[in-house]
Amino acid sequence: MRKEDTFINHLWNVFSRDFRSKGEISRNEIKVWKQNFWNSAFYPIFKFELNANNHLTDITNKLNPIGKMLIGLFLIGILYFILTNFSTDFDFLENWLPILIGSVFLLILITVFRKLYLFEKKNQLEEIYEILDIEIEKEQPEKEWSLKNILIRLFTYPFCLFLICINLFLLIPEGQFILALSSFGFVGFYLVTDLKMIFRKKTTGNKV
Repeated sequence: MRKEDTFINHLWNVFSRDFRSKGEISRNEIKVWKQNFWNSAFYPIFKFELNANNHLTDITNKLNPIGKMLIGLFLIGILYFILTNFSTDFDFLENWLPILIGSVFLLILITVFRKLYLFEKKNQLEEIYEILDIEIEKEQPEKEWSLKNILIRLFTYPFCLFLICINLFLLIPEGQFILALSSFGFVGFYLVTDLKMIFRKKTTGNKV
């Protein structure tokens, strides 16, 4: 579908959940975007730059404006929460647990959404190359059990287990059901997303 690359069109795209490919054509560039069922708000916009002879010279990408807005609202919310709850007599040592939990929540959330965006960008870009019959050098896929990913999981997986224990033995007995539900949601979202990527890449590797 031919659509203009505007904030309103992307906002409607997110709410309508229209998974058809859309794009905007101008004289020297073409913009294309497409969302899918499990990544409806953080999809990339690809820009194809053309020279005077209409030959493709470059392909770039960026996050759509709705995804940028959601990230900005989230960061503003975190900043507002910190500023409204911070006081001169605030004791960091006495509140080390909520500070630690909040920091790791933020780290996990950033990591998950970054992986989602990069994963979606890679898949769509490969599809675009195939449609346009563009031959490129095959990149070595990122190993899910590389040293970097192993170190990340050595930290995040035990921390997820720690949060589950905190929920079961501290938050729920004290009636902190909303905080416990949010914690379970973050932990579940991270684990499911990470395991999904591991098994998907494993299945793809076996097929090859």
